[in-house]
Amino acid sequence: MKKNLIVPAAAVVLGLVLFGIVFILDEQLPAGGVGLCAGLGGALIGLGGGSLFLPLAMAAMKPEDRREVERAERDERSIAIRTHAAYDSWYWTLWLLWVPFVIALVLGELVWMVITPVVLVLHCAFYMFHLYRWSKKL
Repeated sequence: MKKNLIVPAAAVVLGLVLFGIVFILDEQLPAGGVGLCAGLGGALIGLGGGSLFLPLAMAAMKPEDRREVERAERDERSIAIRTHAAYDSWYWTLWLLWVPFVIALVLGELVWMVITPVVLVLHCAFYMFHLYRWSKKL
């Protein structure tokens, strides 16, 4: 296994361990502990799994497609568009993403568990809107 894949693989394993703790010790953990372990486990699995999947997907591409993707990632215009869109969308959603997420994990109330994914979807939609907007401007 390559060295740069060890940390993502460890994150996936740790996330699975946290899920295992939730399923095994469900009744013994406080309500906030269950939500916190499940949320952190899911985040670790998502981040680690994504970091494992992307290099494998790139390796499976044809050499021409791989060069095109690598060129597009380093293209100055693409970098500027992504930077401006991320800057525009991140600041207003920073607290809107974390506050309901933490409240949902600690309190375990359904209302906060519904609000958090809605805010995340709005953040992604806002980011895509700004990608489009900045691609027209630059």
